[in-house]
This record gives sequence, C-alpha cells and structure tokens, in this order.
Amino acid sequence: MPAILIRRLATAIPTLFAVVLLSFLLMRVAPGSPFDSERPLDPAIRAAMERAYGLDQPLPVQLGRYLANIATGDFGPSLVYKDFTVSKLIAQGLPVSLQLGGLALLLAALLGVGGGIAGALRPGGWIDRSVSVASSLAVALPSFVTGPVLALVFALWLAWLPVSGLGGPSSLVLPVIALALPVAGAVARLTRTGLAAALAQDHVRTARARGIAPVRVIVRHALPPALIPVVSYLGPAAAGLLTGAVVIETVFGLPGLGRYFVQGALNRDYPLVMGVVILYAGLILLFNLIADLLYGWLDPRVRG
Repeated sequence: MPAILIRRLATAIPTLFAVVLLSFLLMRVAPGSPFDSERPLDPAIRAAMERAYGLDQPLPVQLGRYLANIATGDFGPSLVYKDFTVSKLIAQGLPVSLQLGGLALLLAALLGVGGGIAGALRPGGWIDRSVSVASSLAVALPSFVTGPVLALVFALWLAWLPVSGLGGPSSLVLPVIALALPVAGAVARLTRTGLAAALAQDHVRTARARGIAPVRVIVRHALPPALIPVVSYLGPAAAGLLTGAVVIETVFGLPGLGRYFVQGALNRDYPLVMGVVILYAGLILLFNLIADLLYGWLDPRVRG
C-alpha cells in the first residue's frame, strides 16, 4: 500500500502542475476579455482595470504570480462576481456539487452491483436479460438526455417532484437519478461479467463442494475479485460524476459549482475558471488514488 501511495503521489504532482499550466495558457490565448461588454469601455478605464488585476503584465510574470498565490491557497478575486473571491464562490457551490455527485455515486454503485449480482446468479434467466437490457439503455442514454426527460415526466406531467432549484431533499431526486443511471449501467455490466467468471473458478467450485454456505462463497470468495474491474472503473467515474454534474446542475437549476464554471467560462473570468479547473483536477487525482488503493486491497498481487 505505501508503495502504491508513493508512486501515485509522484505522478499526481507533475500532472496537477501540467493542468494548471495548460489551463492558464489556454484561458489567456482564448479570444475575448472579462471586461468586454455590449458597450465598449473607455481605453483608459480598460487599461486601469487590466493594471489593477495584473493583466497588463507579460504572461510569464502573470503565471509566476498566480502559482505563488495558489501555493498559499489564494485563487484571487473573481473578475465578474464583484466583492467575491474565487475561494468564496467555490465554498458556496462545492457542497451542492459534492452532495449531488456523492449521492449519484452511491446510487450507481448500489444499483449496478446489485443488478450485476442478480444477473450473474441466474445466467440466461429473465432477471439476467432484464438487467442486460436496462444496463444497455442506461449506458446509451447520456445524462443530458435523461435529465430533461425525467423532469418532463415526473416534474411537469405528474407534478411529483420539483422542476428546478434546491428546496429540499426532493429537489435532488431527479438530478441524482439522471446522473447515476449511465454509471449504474456500466457497473452492472462489469459486476455481472466479473462475478460470472469468478463463480467458474476452481477455488469457488471447491468451496461450494465443501458445503460452504452459498452467501459466504459469493461474498468471501467470488465477489472480491469480481469487483476489481468495478473499482478500477469507479475511480474515474466518481470524478466524471462531479464534473458531469455541470450539465445536470444547469438543467435542474441547482446552485452548484457547475453554474459558476459555466458563467466564468462565458465571461472569461480567468481566476474563477482556473480555480474550478484546479479543484476538479485535484478531485480527479484523489478519486483515482482511492481507486488504486482499493484495487491493491482487493488484489494483493499489486500491493508491492
């Protein structure tokens, strides 16, 4: 385990630095400016604003100053949301995004692993066929398609749930389901395939022949190796749920981090976009690290 941790940290730090550098350069070379508006600013006022935010300096100077600031946890002020720092905006939106992504990941894992186990225990039966069809549909339909459909049916037609906004637990039901379905379909496929292969292994057959309880055989002998590909998939998928929540938050009007990211990108709010990108990159690296540690726990062969 320590060897895995050291190796992943050795690659995570340069990767995060590369993300920061590339994002910084792309934001600066993109057309437009945070001070562009329908009415052009007076050149003197525009120059004064650029000087106030340090945008009149050469790119290497801006990059060095930005790296020094984020090393102390300072992402700078927002150029669009006046009187707000990027850290304050992230602190407002991140809890909503984490709640949405965490609930979606939990639901996807429960549905996917449960469906995969049910299908693998009765291969070729009606449950197996139903899980296969449902998982194929879930994977084929992206969240930005299922989200509006769910809102149309359950919020507008049936009026069971809120259409948009964050007004309580019920307002998270539809976005969580829309975000979780594609991941649940993929997890169900991986679990079904892995468990079916594990149940055919010699050591599992031997355990069955010795009269060990079927539940114990599945949980102790067959399920751990079957979950290895699931864990490998869930690491990037967990990060994808958080970053993919940008679309779902927009569809359902949730005040999450995705709203600030979209608005910041449209308005060329460099510090805000950079802060969200760095946060997303850090979370992706963290989730992948957790997945690698779980992989090593399930498969002792990779612990060295």
